[in-house]
Amino acid sequence: MVAATLGNTLGAMQIGATLAMFLFGILTLQVETYFQLFRDDHRGLKLLVALVWALELAHTICSAAESYRGTITFYGNIAGYQRHPLMGVATVLGSLITLIVQCFFALRVWKALPNPFRYIAAACGVAAFLRSIAGIFLGTRFMVAKSLTEYRLQWGWLIRTLLGSGAAIDVIIAVSMLYFLLSKRKSGFAATTRLVDRLLAYTVRTGLFTSVTAILVLVTFVAIPQAYIWGGIYVILAKLYSNSLLSALNERRRLRIIVSEGSSDMDSRAARKITTGGRTGALSNTAISIEMKTSVTGDDIKDSPMYTHSR
Repeated sequence: MVAATLGNTLGAMQIGATLAMFLFGILTLQVETYFQLFRDDHRGLKLLVALVWALELAHTICSAAESYRGTITFYGNIAGYQRHPLMGVATVLGSLITLIVQCFFALRVWKALPNPFRYIAAACGVAAFLRSIAGIFLGTRFMVAKSLTEYRLQWGWLIRTLLGSGAAIDVIIAVSMLYFLLSKRKSGFAATTRLVDRLLAYTVRTGLFTSVTAILVLVTFVAIPQAYIWGGIYVILAKLYSNSLLSALNERRRLRIIVSEGSSDMDSRAARKITTGGRTGALSNTAISIEMKTSVTGDDIKDSPMYTHSR
């Protein structure tokens, strides 16, 4: 059994808070990029982005302030540093951020998959909501807990459930999108294949980062509960969720470039068929239906003639 030391308790918290600030800086750059590139997005989506950024700002302040309490306020008095109220607040904020992002991606799956597979997304949304309720409850318990040990022993089972369910939701959402994209990958157009390949790679990346991090927190919590390594890793989990959301929104610019290239290629093929007396009707038979919606009102890849509504 690994004993608690300054290195694996305060040290882990310090490293986690530092990485969280670094990831918050990346998020801020992504938010700035979003508002510059997508000024025409509807107000609801802009407010959602602003809300996520504000929650992350508060989350970063809480984790940094808790790290300050441990390393400065209680310097030389580690025995007196038992309560972690600000980490409880950070847990509540992180639960809200995770709920927003997971529901966002679940909604995208709902809009992409046909019946009855779309109900997988509905189940993920319900699970994400229940998970957030549990996370908020754990955060409030963390605020008033007399010590980290007391909190861990009393609510360890719920913490494990929370982390495991979060990873499961991410994996299910990612696998659902992979299934949809792979089923639509076969097309006669190189630009369409490039588009789907890019979406496949992006789906794997976003689902992989958050699910692996959640599993890592779970493993460290179970294997070395006396240390606070799991808490240091958990601090950055919310940042990964918010960055994946902004990355999804900003990725639309590159996807539209690929779609535009595909449209130009199709126009040139159609023109050649017309001038040679060929038939252009075959184009519609190879059209790919990609409903990669990234907002509630519909940010489909509809700008291209490759899009056909298959549902």
